Amino acid sequence: MATIISSFLVTAIASAVLLAIVMRLLPADFLGAAVTERSNHTQAARQLGGLAIVPAILISLWIYAPENGLDRQFVVTATIAALLLWITGFLDDRHHLPESIRLVSQLLASAIAVYGLGPDFRLLPDLLPLFLERGLLVLALVYFINLTNFMDGLDLMVVSGLGIPLALLAGFSAFGLTALGTGNLAASIAGSLAGFAVFNRPKAKVFMGDSGSLPVGLLSGLAFFLVARDMSVWAGLILPLFFIADATSTLLMRLAAGENILAAHSRHAYQVAKRSGWTVWQVILSVGALNLVLGACALASAQHGPVRLAGILMALVGVALLLYRFRGKKQLPA
Repeated sequence: MATIISSFLVTAIASAVLLAIVMRLLPADFLGAAVTERSNHTQAARQLGGLAIVPAILISLWIYAPENGLDRQFVVTATIAALLLWITGFLDDRHHLPESIRLVSQLLASAIAVYGLGPDFRLLPDLLPLFLERGLLVLALVYFINLTNFMDGLDLMVVSGLGIPLALLAGFSAFGLTALGTGNLAASIAGSLAGFAVFNRPKAKVFMGDSGSLPVGLLSGLAFFLVARDMSVWAGLILPLFFIADATSTLLMRLAAGENILAAHSRHAYQVAKRSGWTVWQVILSVGALNLVLGACALASAQHGPVRLAGILMALVGVALLLYRFRGKKQLPA
């Protein structure tokens, strides 16, 4: 438990300090995110978060990995994959790279990261052959990278929507419910997001940018893969279920409407809620409260019989209700 708490606190402090230094040293207009008609923030913010968050996570990972039992191959490949996305994301923040380059880099990074899980890593050995499971894991990781990027569009959304599930996962590990290495990874990411929250709270001065959301999405996806192995596949799905459901439902709605899904938009449920009159804090606290419930559901899903079924159903109903509430209110006049 001590190492989990330590990795969280060290990464939180490192992330906040590094970000403060970056904000002070770089020009005021460097990686500025202008306010547009699609924006959910009312003042200009800078996309600098990833420049501090990612180094803090990776340094923590290397410091604590040996004593927490994370395999060296996993740490090396996760670091390479995260750095690849970090560089790609930074270049995209600066120069708006073509979608083809972004997709290739995400596929390559995901393949490297999945390879690092090792030959013995299996989630559905009785259902899928190894090659098919690995292919699906790569695609799932690419999807999670992108949905994390999609959800970084409101003050504290990634902190509430991803940081809380990861902190809960770290807590599970501290009490022996997952491998210590799983908890170390989750605590490092959650800690970095806690440090980021100092500057991302309303009204946000900083967002993660692609240099943050892409590698954070990859590393978080790996953490949920590990909890799926350690506890149950259902637990790995339920912890980030709000993010998955919001992004997926939005994608399906846009496909049904015949929209270009590669074009920028503001149709996520949390964005609709904000534009319909919800305050930022109402949205963020609602997501945070739901994620606490999902944490309990994830614990239940790791059991057997009726308890597991109840946990799964409660998670699905809870997420569906919040999405309905977010989307259900008519937009206020401009």
